[in-house]
Amino acid sequence: MKCWRWRSNRHRIYLFIACASLFLLSKHYSKVTVPIDEEDEELNPVDLQENKKEKLECEPPGAVETKCTTDNGKPLRCWKDEEEVYFPSSYLKKRFDMTGKLGKDGSTFELFTSYAKMRTPDKNYDPLGPFGHFSTYSVETRDRVRCISAKTYVPMSTQWDPIPYYYPIQIAQYGLQHYSRMKIDSVSNKSEEVLVGVQSKEWKGAAGMHETTERLFFNDEEKGKVVNISAGHALSNAGAYVYLDKSPDLHVISFEWKPYDANSSFTVLAKMKQDDLLVLINYVFSEGDGKCVWQDEEKSFDDETIVLKPRKDGQVSYSYSYSGSAPIGNWSTVTRDILVDVARALSSGENRKKDDNVVLHPGDLRLVSLGFRGQLTVRQQIAQRKEQDFHAFRSSADWLVENQDKKGGWSVPVERSIADRKLVLPPGWHSAMAQGHGISVLTRAYNHFQDKKYMSAAVNALDLFKTNSSEGGVRAEFFGNVWYEEYPTTPGSFVLNGFLYSLIGLYDLSKLDVSGINDDKIKTKVLEALEMYSGGIRSLKQLLPLYDTGSGTIYDLRHVALGTAPNLARWDYHAVHVYLLKWIAGLEKDEFLNKTAERWIGYAYGKRAKHN
Repeated sequence: MKCWRWRSNRHRIYLFIACASLFLLSKHYSKVTVPIDEEDEELNPVDLQENKKEKLECEPPGAVETKCTTDNGKPLRCWKDEEEVYFPSSYLKKRFDMTGKLGKDGSTFELFTSYAKMRTPDKNYDPLGPFGHFSTYSVETRDRVRCISAKTYVPMSTQWDPIPYYYPIQIAQYGLQHYSRMKIDSVSNKSEEVLVGVQSKEWKGAAGMHETTERLFFNDEEKGKVVNISAGHALSNAGAYVYLDKSPDLHVISFEWKPYDANSSFTVLAKMKQDDLLVLINYVFSEGDGKCVWQDEEKSFDDETIVLKPRKDGQVSYSYSYSGSAPIGNWSTVTRDILVDVARALSSGENRKKDDNVVLHPGDLRLVSLGFRGQLTVRQQIAQRKEQDFHAFRSSADWLVENQDKKGGWSVPVERSIADRKLVLPPGWHSAMAQGHGISVLTRAYNHFQDKKYMSAAVNALDLFKTNSSEGGVRAEFFGNVWYEEYPTTPGSFVLNGFLYSLIGLYDLSKLDVSGINDDKIKTKVLEALEMYSGGIRSLKQLLPLYDTGSGTIYDLRHVALGTAPNLARWDYHAVHVYLLKWIAGLEKDEFLNKTAERWIGYAYGKRAKHN
C-alpha cells in the first residue's frame, strides 16, 4: 500500500511511498480510460470512505496504527510515528485527485497532480498546414465511432444514440487528422504502393459444384485491362477472387469496379496474427436496419430461426452497408482501410460495452484475398497501401459540401442533454465547434484541390456565427461579450474548448488568399471572418479569468445561469485548454493569454494560486 506523509511542523503535505513493490496496484491508480471529447454532466460527490473491498496493506516502518477522522468526522485508518502521520493513498487519490505510477526502474514511484500531459504547439501555425497536433489523433479507433461508413467514407457515431449517425465535429476531426498526416508524410515521402491482379492468371474462380464463376478478360477503352465477372451473389459463394500482398503494413486497398445490380458485392478476407482467426468483411448493397456494420446471420436447419454466425472453423463473418460513390451501372472507386474495418467489425457486438472496443495496429493482421460476386466488371489493378490520408481528407471535405444545410451549417441529428437535462438541445442543433472545424477542413480543401465548391461552403458556414442560439444559430452573449457556443443552449453553457476551436476556424478563413478570386461576395465574407475572429478574441480576454479556479480550469459556465456547482474540467480537458490557449496566444502574440496558459500549466504540476 502506498502511504501519505504529513509534516505537522511545517503544515504542508508531502508524498511518501512506503511499498513500491505493489506494482499492479499502482498501475490501477494510473490507468485513465475516459475519452477526451465527452464531458461529465454532473459532479460526483467525493467518497471519503476507503474501498470496503479487501486491500493489500503495509505499515510504514516504525509506525503504529492509530485513529484518524476525515473532514466530515468519519473514521479512517492511518498510522503515525514520532514525527509523521500516514494516510492510505486510496483515500488521497479520491480526496485530492492525485495519480501516479511505478517508474521504469521498478524502484521509484512517480506521483502526478495531472494524469494528462501538458502539450503546447511546436512551431508557428500555418493555416494551410497541419492542424495542431491532430496528426496524432485516431478518430476511427474511438469507442463511440461505430464504423467508417462504406457509403460516405466518413465516421458514424454512437456517442449519444445507439443508432449510428453522422456527427459533424467527428467527421471534420477525421478530415483534419488525415490532412495533417498527409502534409507531414509529404515531407518524409512515406508512401508505398503494391499492385495486384494486373495479370489475368492472378484471378481465381470458385471451384465448388454449385459455385460456378465466369471471368472474361478484355481491354476497356477508358480503364484498360478489366475482368468481367458473373458469379452467384450468395455470401457463401467465394466468387472470383485475387490473392493480396501478404505484407502486414499494406492494409489499405483501392480499386475501381462497375456493379450491374444490387446483388453485387465484394469481400476481403483477413487473417489475425494473434490467433489465426479468419475474418470475412463483406460489403453489400443493404441498409442493415440502420446499422453500418453487423455480424452476419444464418438460418437454422428449419429456415425459421435466424442466428448470428458462430465462430466456426476459426472464421467469423461481418458485413458493411455499401452504396458506392456512383449509381449502379457506373464506374466507382472503392478505398477501404481493412485494419480499421476489421477492428470496427469486431467491436460491433449487440451487447457491446465500452471496454469491448477493439483497436488494431499495423502488423496485427494481414490481408489474404479480395473476392467479387454478382454481375460486375473490375479494373485489373488492385492497389494496396499503408495509408489512405488523401482519400479520408477528401471524403470529409466532400461530406461537408454535400451535407451543408440552408443555414450554412451541419446539424446534429440527435438530442443532446446537459446538466441532468436542465439544458436540452433537440435534434437538428448546430455547434460552433463543428462550424469552426468544418471551415478549417474546407479552406484546406480549397487550397489543395483548387475547387471553388469548398470555398463556397466555407464562407456559407459563417452565417450561423451571426445568428443567436435562440434562433438556431451558435451566437450568444455573456455580459455583453460575444460567444460562439459549442452547445447553443438557452441559457448559454459557454464551453471554453469549443469556443477556442471555433476561433481557429474563423482565423483559418480570414487568412486565406482570395486575391485571385473574382467574387466580391467571397471577399466580403473573408473580411467578416476576420471581424468575427477579432470579436471573439476580445471576449476571450474579458472572460478567460472566469475559467480559472486557482488550481485548474472550468469546462463551461453553466453554473452561472443554473445556480449549480461549477463543472470543473478534467485534467485531459485542462490539457486541451492549455494547448488551445497557447495556440491562440501564439497567433495574437498576446502576453496576457500566454501568461494565463503558463499559469494553467503550473496547476498541472501542483502549483496553486496564493491565499489571501
